[in-house]
This record gives sequence, C-alpha cells and structure tokens, in this order.
Amino acid sequence: MVKMFKRAVLVMTMLSPLSVLAATPAAVPTVANLKIGIFDPQVALWNTDAAQKALKAFKADIKVQEDTMADLKKQLDALTLKMKNDGSVMSDADKKNVQTKGDDLYRQYQNLASTIQEKSKRMQQQVISSLTPKLEKAIAKVQKDTGFDLVLDSHAAIIFRPDLDITKRVIENINAQVAGGSATPGQGQ
Repeated sequence: MVKMFKRAVLVMTMLSPLSVLAATPAAVPTVANLKIGIFDPQVALWNTDAAQKALKAFKADIKVQEDTMADLKKQLDALTLKMKNDGSVMSDADKKNVQTKGDDLYRQYQNLASTIQEKSKRMQQQVISSLTPKLEKAIAKVQKDTGFDLVLDSHAAIIFRPDLDITKRVIENINAQVAGGSATPGQGQ
C-alpha cells in the first residue's frame, strides 16, 4: 500500500508540470512551430579559409621532418631485412652494431614524430582559439538572419533533413569575418 502511494505521488509530481503546460499552449511554442537549424561545429571550423590556410602552412612547415621520417623508416626496414637475411651468419659484434644503429634510428624517428605531434597540437589550439569567437558570432548571425528558434550541433541529432543544415552558411560567415579584418590563425608558428 505504501509503495502504491509513493508511486502515485511520483506520477502526480511528474504530471503536474505537464498539466500546466497543457493548460497554457499559447505560452509555450510547440515542436511543430519551432524553426530548427543544424550545424557541425568541427566541419564549420576546419573548412573555413583561415583553418585551411593554417593547415596548408602546417603541412609545408613539417614537410622536411616528414621526408626525414620516411628516410629513417627506409633505413630501419633495410636493417630489419639485413638482420633477417644475414643474421645467422653475422658475428655478435655486427649484430650488436646493427641493433645499436636500429635503436638510434628508431629514437630519431620517435623524436621527429613527437615534434610533429606537438606542432600539430599548437596549430590546432591556435586555430580553435582564434576562430571560436568568430564561430559563435557566425552562429548567432545565421540564427538571426534565418529566424531559427533552435540551432543544434549535428552530433546531437540522430536524423535530420539536409535542408536544416546551416554549416555552409556558418563557414561563409566566418570567412567573411576573417576577410574583414583579422589575421589568419596558425601563422608564425
């Protein structure tokens, strides 16, 4: 009996706000009347002209390191093949020399990979920090221009019609903001 009473109180508590909403339909917009826009913030941010320019500069900046890494990998592969083919006839001293050289090449490879990863992280942080305020302004402007009542991150929606996607408009607005005055993110790394 006590369980039924608690359950009834719980149901009445949950239904109480709904009955208030049902009694005043004009005060709350219905879902059918909402104008909704969807956008992907990651796509909007990284497809801007400024982000693409920063990515291009980053790729040019790390080109030498990537080429060096490719060369190191070839050398490591050659040492591995040498050990596989000639290891059984090599002296212990030769094996140790090959192993030492391989370890050194691998350390160089890892150091370059770490350097590239750190540069990438810095570039991403610069792009995000410089474009996030512009992204926020762009969303607000597009929302105002289109009259959307609600703008959602596309990752929050399971299914949506493509005509609700405002990502391209947001990108265009960010590009216009950047062209109108501020420097490109990621420069001077």
